[in-house]
Amino acid sequence: MKHSMKFMSHAVAAMALSIAFSSQAGAALYATGGGSGPNAGLSGLYTVDPLNGASTLVWNFQGIHIYAGGLAYDASTDNMYATGAEDSTSGDSRLFSINRHTGTTTSFGALSSSINISSGGLAINPVTGIMYASGWYNDGLTAHQSTALFTIDKSTGAAALIGFAGGNCCGSDFGLVLTGLGFRSDGTLFANGSATGPSYPDANTSHLFTVDLATGAAMNIGPSGVILGRSLKYSGLAFDADGTLLSLGSLDAASGALYSIDTLNGAATSLSGTGLPYATGPIHFGVDGGLTFAPTAAVPLPADVWLLGSGLLGLVGMARKKRNRR
Repeated sequence: MKHSMKFMSHAVAAMALSIAFSSQAGAALYATGGGSGPNAGLSGLYTVDPLNGASTLVWNFQGIHIYAGGLAYDASTDNMYATGAEDSTSGDSRLFSINRHTGTTTSFGALSSSINISSGGLAINPVTGIMYASGWYNDGLTAHQSTALFTIDKSTGAAALIGFAGGNCCGSDFGLVLTGLGFRSDGTLFANGSATGPSYPDANTSHLFTVDLATGAAMNIGPSGVILGRSLKYSGLAFDADGTLLSLGSLDAASGALYSIDTLNGAATSLSGTGLPYATGPIHFGVDGGLTFAPTAAVPLPADVWLLGSGLLGLVGMARKKRNRR
């Protein structure tokens, strides 16, 4: 019977790992953008095929502006978060939580008027679980021309300033604007954005950056090479399970596409094809929103898994006592 108990202990551990891996394997790429369809809202949540960018509307949202903000998924709580503003108080940016299964959104309190994250990025560090956002900060003293990096409290929505991506005019490079964020599995933060200065001959060209989590400073990796429409600079970023960095971006002036980005040089490659007829790209909800992977089904939390496992072990123990009484 001792062997049975040992076997069941291993079985419970294997079950926990199985649930974790199966939820990861069943993950979908989600994106925020403008609402669509017969009951189009101000904003919408979509799934995007990571192979070709084909998109499907999941939910329309009435009364909230999250089509240009960030999107992040917290694996520890199975919650999805977005940044934006309520239509009734569009001047106040805030954090939202989204139930991707029901379409229900919950609004956190408005941030201080000195902070605007409604058009910035949002991402959760997979190593520490800390949530970060990019956006604008105005302390009333300095006219900051570069975006700032903040930590966001997932329970209250409060933002705390870390630092700025770059400096102000008119030194060397200035005006570093980071509008999309995404973490690699090792905890390295990447960002989409643009800047002005000798290193950025075209301020409209999107660049890929890494971001120092301690200071908020951005390090330029390189340009995407996409120069039409909104390029890639406003989109969120998401790493696929195989380590491929993905971003939305313009395919032409009337449609968008899904791109993979080389993390060594910033170069972007369309996964939706090239040379397509005008306006036939797969993305028609805008390319300024957030991007994140999340399981399509609800994920059992670790406590639930081990409760189930302890129940199984209890059954084994009862069977053992019954056998010993014979």
